Amino acid sequence: MAPACDPVAAILAAPHAFARLELPLAPVEVATVRSHYRRLALAVHPDKCKDAKAKEAFQALSEAFEQLSSDAGQAQLLRAAGATRSSRCRTATAPQDDTKAHWWDTNTWEEFEQRLRHRERAEAALNKQYCGNLRVKFTTRKVRGYVFAAERSVEHLDRQKGLPESLLWPPESTQAARDLEEEVNRARQTELYPGQANEMLPDYRERLELNDPGLALQRLLELMTHLRTVHLYCLYCGCTYDSGEDMERNCPGVTEEEHDEAKSMGLRDSATSTGAEAPEEQPGEDPLETFMASIDAELQGQKKRKKHR
Repeated sequence: MAPACDPVAAILAAPHAFARLELPLAPVEVATVRSHYRRLALAVHPDKCKDAKAKEAFQALSEAFEQLSSDAGQAQLLRAAGATRSSRCRTATAPQDDTKAHWWDTNTWEEFEQRLRHRERAEAALNKQYCGNLRVKFTTRKVRGYVFAAERSVEHLDRQKGLPESLLWPPESTQAARDLEEEVNRARQTELYPGQANEMLPDYRERLELNDPGLALQRLLELMTHLRTVHLYCLYCGCTYDSGEDMERNCPGVTEEEHDEAKSMGLRDSATSTGAEAPEEQPGEDPLETFMASIDAELQGQKKRKKHR
């Protein structure tokens, strides 16, 4: 009988996400997180390790990587842990079934490496576009808008594919939200004044965690990675590709900026081929800005209604 892979037991026994990746409970360079993840993933990926609990360990390891792959994510976990080694972050749980619900759920190591490289390219592209932007407030608003759109796309495509509910779905679409709605409906039967029970409902558009640029960008990366690897779907193209090769060949890239550049290049090429000048871009409203303005107006209206109650 072949001996068990030692990293499997170590990962499953680890008290927190940092320990799963053999890291101290302290801030660490993201490059180091990636290096540890790749090394340990090679040791426990079910395609490489025959331990009966290899899949469970790989799931726990990958969840830890997702949590620690940004400075903002590390800071959030350290605050939650109280910077003590005795604290637990998220317990490792075995997948409910063989449904491919995460980008790292692959049958072969080669497919996993391909998806990991795709994620790393996406991370680099998003950081290049959004990090260091002087218009931080504007950039954060745009990222929030893309997060909301990506969450809805993930839920829609997951449901189409028969995947179970996940943390990538909009909060208002989760079982916890449905349970709260039932509780509110029961409370309406005994409320002291009209609308009292509705005060129990959270404002799902507020999402204070997305006001942190780092956390918002990390959330967008998780969503985009899921959409592009699990569903072969591009948020900016608005379509699903036939294969990974089809996406690599025809999708301009991971960011809005890359799509805009490809569109501009197409216009210039078209103008050159027809001997005409490229049309000047007409000024107009940014659809995302219009969408975010409507959200702000709705929030203001809610605040006024609560004030007058």
